[in-house]
Amino acid sequence: MSSFQKLEEVTTFLKHVCREIKAKEVHAEVRLELESHLQELIEEKLSNGIDLDAAVKESIAQMGTPDVIGRQFHLAHRPRFNWVLLAIVVLFMTIGLVAIFSAQAAYYRPYLSSLGMKQAIFFGIGSCLMMLIGFSNYRKFARYSWVLYMGTITLLSYVLLFGYKIIGIRGYVSLGLIELNISALSPYLLLIALAGIWSKPLRTSSNISYLRAFLRNSWIDVGTVWLPSILILFTHSINNFVLFFIGCLTLLLVLRKKRAILAAHCGLFATAFGLFILKLSYDSYQANRLFAFTHPNEDKLGMNYVLTQSKMAIHSAGWWGHGFGAPLSNLPILQSEMMFPFLIYCFGWGSGIALVIMVALFFQQTVSVTRKVKDPYGKAIVSALLAVFTTQFTWSMLMSIGLAPYSSFQLPFISYSGLLAIFQFVSIGLMLSVYRRKDLGTWQFT
Repeated sequence: MSSFQKLEEVTTFLKHVCREIKAKEVHAEVRLELESHLQELIEEKLSNGIDLDAAVKESIAQMGTPDVIGRQFHLAHRPRFNWVLLAIVVLFMTIGLVAIFSAQAAYYRPYLSSLGMKQAIFFGIGSCLMMLIGFSNYRKFARYSWVLYMGTITLLSYVLLFGYKIIGIRGYVSLGLIELNISALSPYLLLIALAGIWSKPLRTSSNISYLRAFLRNSWIDVGTVWLPSILILFTHSINNFVLFFIGCLTLLLVLRKKRAILAAHCGLFATAFGLFILKLSYDSYQANRLFAFTHPNEDKLGMNYVLTQSKMAIHSAGWWGHGFGAPLSNLPILQSEMMFPFLIYCFGWGSGIALVIMVALFFQQTVSVTRKVKDPYGKAIVSALLAVFTTQFTWSMLMSIGLAPYSSFQLPFISYSGLLAIFQFVSIGLMLSVYRRKDLGTWQFT
């Protein structure tokens, strides 16, 4: 605004406007906008022969009362909470608690006797963290992206060396009486970390050689995905690799990375898929298990046993179901992978339709957040986590009716997932924080 911004009248006017705006993050942006308008008005009046003092006073008067202007800016830039998204998550949480206690009543086993109480505790802790993060400034986490990334790599390396296997997956550590699946947790942590790493512009320096700059950029853009991908694959968890890779592709598209980088990551996926197919060629049992859903009427007591029982449970439910805690001993692992058909079995087809609608609303609300957010870091976080949740919801439902291969994908917030549920709530907290601060101006890495 040239020298006009140093005038006492202008300084006082801007100070009174900003005093009404509670969000200090937008003060600089508001000042620039008002200074630009004032400069245009003052220059116009000076060109008409009005002296400087009169031009400044008339321009400020023409702008309006500073208190009123400040309150208008405050309304435009005040934090807004996404209560609809929160309500959907609370409904998911309620369904999850009802589902676990129903499974506990329907299919008594010693290991199921305390699942309901554990689920309630995890949900309680997760809900508190979700609200705490939802009302905090998510942008402060960006500076710790590399710390989070290296910490996750360290945890994956640790479980590969010292962790133990459960159902063929080497990714578990014991925290007292609780088992934590680091392999299942890693996609969430890595994607949040990569959102911060990739959102930060790479600084170029004339003192760095071309080779060194190339190696640095290759590590940041490609190596940061390849290293954890290899570690996750070594845990024998294909599902978590798929979640991580889908999240990475989402980040690349949202942040508009170069096509060469996208091609490199697609090459990684093609290589991993090729090795997976090669492994299946030497393991007929795994191959038959993977593709059994394409022949649902064959081997109903073998490879397609779970799918057959799932379809029978859904078919027998009717519109009203068999009630809370209805016995269903033929359907295994109903507290986790088979929670969707079990819910329908207990509460009817209407409950299944309602759950599908809720998932669609969850998707719609989260997509609306990504469209309204201008900050690349916030947009990247929400998009990557949305990709993870959508994949889990969709795959879990489709495999229950034979439209996807059987896997260990579960319904987030509904199936029993142990400590992982806490981190799912933390992810929602980040989404809520991004939405809450979407109108508080753009933000740059320091």
